[in-house]
Amino acid sequence: MKDAHRSFLIELDANKTAHSGRTLFEHLKGVHDLLRDWGNTDDVCAAGLFHSIYGTKTFKHQSLSDRTKLAAMIGDQAEFLVHCFSTRDRPFFKSIDDPVIRRQLMEIEAANLLEQGGNERTLRRLADMKLTAGAKAALNSGVV
Repeated sequence: MKDAHRSFLIELDANKTAHSGRTLFEHLKGVHDLLRDWGNTDDVCAAGLFHSIYGTKTFKHQSLSDRTKLAAMIGDQAEFLVHCFSTRDRPFFKSIDDPVIRRQLMEIEAANLLEQGGNERTLRRLADMKLTAGAKAALNSGVV
């Protein structure tokens, strides 16, 4: 994680926002670290670091609404993934036609759910998708 990203998340109070029994910052960093360890691109890792910063259907807290500000911080492609993650049909993103974008979003979802100790059934289904070898191994073992 870049120092600028850490500072930006702290500026957005992610270190003070509750999320799944700890802080949003801890969760976001955990997702980022899984994606990094699985060999994902910098864009996917950055998107994972900010994946729920706009809020989601299940996590209603919106730390940021300015897409331009986030794009300036992490780049257009990573911001696009964050926006899709926040607004599209999770966990399988069936409304995304581009197979690369869809795979990247499912990779972020896999890290998100696994990092939280989430839904076993969904994790098993994600393990059957075209994800990185690292993601598949982690999903199949059920451990981070």
